[in-house]
Amino acid sequence: MRWEMEMEEVEAVLERISDLHDKISDAIHTISRAHFLRLVKDSRGGRDQPPLVAKEVDCEGDGKGGFVYVKDLGVEVEDQGAAMEEARSLNAIRTALENLEDQLDFFHVSSATFGC
Repeated sequence: MRWEMEMEEVEAVLERISDLHDKISDAIHTISRAHFLRLVKDSRGGRDQPPLVAKEVDCEGDGKGGFVYVKDLGVEVEDQGAAMEEARSLNAIRTALENLEDQLDFFHVSSATFGC
């Protein structure tokens, strides 16, 4: 009975690691996307609209011309260096979680296989 409880605990820990991994990956993606879009905007000189809006593409007459606009980035970062450092830090945490998950999964599978 005790061994079954330990197996359930390992499964719960693996599930929690997977959830944290997903959340960290989402945070890294959000930071990277915000940084990239800010760089693109800065390279255009701070213009809000794309430099070329073709009139023949603008079928609806709304001035968007088929371009995709991002309304809300969800991240406001003053210092770009700090944003990239945060992304690197989150990546290191994600890598550590992946290593822990691999080790726990190995022990979980090997103990279930050999009945140890």
